[in-house]
Amino acid sequence: MTEISVRPAWPGDANGINAVYNPYIKGSAATFETQEYSEDERTGWLVKRAETGRHPVFVAVEGDLSICGFANAAPFDVRGAYQSSVKTSVFVTPEIAGRGVAKALYGAVFQALAGAGAHRAYALIVEPNPASVALHEGFGFAHVATLNEVGRKFGRYHNVMWFEKRL
Repeated sequence: MTEISVRPAWPGDANGINAVYNPYIKGSAATFETQEYSEDERTGWLVKRAETGRHPVFVAVEGDLSICGFANAAPFDVRGAYQSSVKTSVFVTPEIAGRGVAKALYGAVFQALAGAGAHRAYALIVEPNPASVALHEGFGFAHVATLNEVGRKFGRYHNVMWFEKRL
């Protein structure tokens, strides 16, 4: 088993993050995005996150230096009164699922958020996803709502569970 380390992301990680995330866009309802990210789009996304200091991004790197997962905090909403709330997410490659990498990534994100003035964290989980529910509950998230058939992808409607964590 190759050692995996977690570190803050930087703009040069754009393609590695896309290699993890774009397959979810193409083949999974775990994200409601429908267009894959280009390298330039992801680089801009990373630069924007770094500008505020309030929205950390971390990557998991395997021994050969390939990125096998990432986690981040994003603005909950662009309107000003929401500034103290964030949305969090974590994605790992299927090959490393179940090895504790998502937990290590989220641990880094929440440690960074501790000093960033965030008050609440929210996570959206498309049903069914028991592994993600267990991960979030393990980090102190509570299920606060379910939006029924709120998104349509791959020709069917999907429910989204909202989870909240007090910071």
